[in-house]
Amino acid sequence: MKTISLISMGLLLGAATALSSCVSAPIGGAKQSSFSRQVPAGKKTKITSASLVKQDCTFAGFPYTGVVKPPAHGKIDIEHGPVAAKFSKDSPAYICSGKSVQGNIISYTPNPGFSGTDQFTVRLTGLHTDGTVQDGTFVVRVGR
Repeated sequence: MKTISLISMGLLLGAATALSSCVSAPIGGAKQSSFSRQVPAGKKTKITSASLVKQDCTFAGFPYTGVVKPPAHGKIDIEHGPVAAKFSKDSPAYICSGKSVQGNIISYTPNPGFSGTDQFTVRLTGLHTDGTVQDGTFVVRVGR
């Protein structure tokens, strides 16, 4: 079955967490997105997730997820697990939004004692898709 969308990149937010994002024009073939997030000091925090789905909204495989630019003051973990697919309204895969599928969970853990701003970039793409590459740059504010 054909994979209808490259990536579902759902942002996992707590009730009181603010998130802002913007999307710029593609650079070097990759769709560029920027996100900003507040995270607690000293704790591993889920930042986003990514998944690939088929036309029937079932799991199509794990997207390639690589760290293009690591954080200066923390570490990134990429783990497999259940994620809620999230697609934009203009995506043919929008009907799959909210469905639970396997995917990659991207988490950030600040270094012990660090408080301030950190930044990292991850790249997402998948096999048997339309070839789209997405780069997401995350600015995290650690602490209160």
